[in-house]
Amino acid sequence: MSRKVPIIATFSIVTTLWACDQAASRNDKVQNDANAFVWETVERVTSAHLRGLDATTDGIIWASGTDGEVLRSNDSGDTWTSHAVPNCIGVDFRDIEGFDASHAAVMSSGNGVKIFWTNDGGKKWSLSYEDTNRRIFFDGMDFYGVNGMAYGDAINGRMTLLTSNDSGQTWVAIDSLSAPQMSKGEAGFAASGTGIVTTKSKSFIATGGSASRVLSFKDSTWNSASTPLRSAPSAGIFSMAFSNNSIGIIVGGDYIDSTNSTRNAAYTTDGGLTWHLPYPTPAGYRSCVAFSDRETVAIATGRSGTDISYDAGKSWQTLSDQGFFSCVIVGDRIIGVGRNGKMGCATLPSAPAQKQLAD
Repeated sequence: MSRKVPIIATFSIVTTLWACDQAASRNDKVQNDANAFVWETVERVTSAHLRGLDATTDGIIWASGTDGEVLRSNDSGDTWTSHAVPNCIGVDFRDIEGFDASHAAVMSSGNGVKIFWTNDGGKKWSLSYEDTNRRIFFDGMDFYGVNGMAYGDAINGRMTLLTSNDSGQTWVAIDSLSAPQMSKGEAGFAASGTGIVTTKSKSFIATGGSASRVLSFKDSTWNSASTPLRSAPSAGIFSMAFSNNSIGIIVGGDYIDSTNSTRNAAYTTDGGLTWHLPYPTPAGYRSCVAFSDRETVAIATGRSGTDISYDAGKSWQTLSDQGFFSCVIVGDRIIGVGRNGKMGCATLPSAPAQKQLAD
């Protein structure tokens, strides 16, 4: 005997099938956009491992790396020329700050610290600061205008800090008693030189190891905010970026377990007072995060891949399984640098994933 299907049930089934089909179509659209993202290989001009990277104005980008290497691009990363610091074989420049085509400061990490400065586009370099104490390991520096700060791992339980008020030409060491106290095993990571952010009124410094914290300095006072990122000798916060005084992102994870995406990123909407986990997360360990001119759009990259967030770090979408140590965004152009002189450029996707899902 045949059985009649109620009209309401039939309509429900058809509606459900239509909704599933539409959802699949939207998901395919997002996936197709992600698959369309391509890192274009840039001709290598060095075999140095590159971690320092900074964009200035008019397409000027500076990069730095091992064996004293310094590179500069005048065309937003299409081509590069070497401006290596002389007599620096064995010196690892983990961070660089570019001010324009002529002026830059570059900082070493490991076995003490050296900071060099140029005012002629890298033709000549002057040593602006040096500490030969081999216990010192500096992790990064950042500037707001001519004012900057550099930070390193703790000595005798206190973070090591330098300040400059002349674009890195001279530096002053902050008295250890005025520096923040660190827990045993807590340190910074010099993975991309982006564990520090300096704004007009405040400086932020990220840590990892035994504690994953964001320290902030304002009006001669240090404050500390705990974060949900993993804490381990090889894990913590590796990079930080702010798009304004309130909106910020931290990324990291475990560089030994580079495909693990557990608690590897967080975002803030209150200027770093509190930090929250995103969903979905970046697809693995990430050593650098950068905001674009579109204040809510950010890129995170690391050796296991590259991800994008369209909502200031609240959710992430994988773009590529190709990654870099460091990245910057110039307009709608992403530039990445990495191991053995690896360089790449890509176009920042223009259509927000949230909008795609709503279409």
